[in-house]
Amino acid sequence: MNMNKSSVFCPLFFSYSNLQVNAVKFNEYSSVVVSAGYDQSLRAWDCRSHSTEPIQIIDSFQDSVMSVCLTKTEIIGGSVDGTVRTFDIRVGRELSDDLGQPVNCISMSNDGNCILASCLDSTLRLLDRSTGELLQEYKGHICKSFKTDCCLTNSDAHVTGGSEDGYIYFWDLVDASVVAKFKAHSLVGILVTHFHFLYQKTALIPGLLQVTSVSYHPKDDAMISSSVDGIIRVWKK
Repeated sequence: MNMNKSSVFCPLFFSYSNLQVNAVKFNEYSSVVVSAGYDQSLRAWDCRSHSTEPIQIIDSFQDSVMSVCLTKTEIIGGSVDGTVRTFDIRVGRELSDDLGQPVNCISMSNDGNCILASCLDSTLRLLDRSTGELLQEYKGHICKSFKTDCCLTNSDAHVTGGSEDGYIYFWDLVDASVVAKFKAHSLVGILVTHFHFLYQKTALIPGLLQVTSVSYHPKDDAMISSSVDGIIRVWKK
């Protein structure tokens, strides 16, 4: 399918009271969309109906919900309140893991047994989904002020994530050692003009360069990344 601007259309829209939406995810059958919002909630939307109202609202969080993952029967959200919460929609049960640091991204392992959480103390944390046990921590990157995505490779052998300094990191899943890092995106400069009654001076000052998103291909040794530099890059071995 040619996804150019003229061919892409959205026949459905959902009402979110003009509040910020941080993440969205389809369910397995593309019949439901779940959104994570600044209003401290997860909301489920029925794509098959013409209703613009959510079919379910989960508002157990105490701060903005930044990320969402789905299984066949569960909705999992990561929040700035420091928790990763799992909601079993079959039995109406909620499980909460408190990481003690703001969570800005969560990602599930390919075997479905673990959750990887990116926290604003420059640490990625790997949790056992069945017990909530902290299995490993991954450090070395910078994540203190902005949302930077993380994920596992398609073999679950490595963890990868972006950094606020423009680098992408790879860690060994088991021993958490940094096995690779590379500069993925360049610095974005900001033009600032200073006015004085005798002169006008424009200077380029350092700006932002954080890697905002990473995603690993489900089968091939390839990944994509994006940054505030406005560029999407494809990486292959």
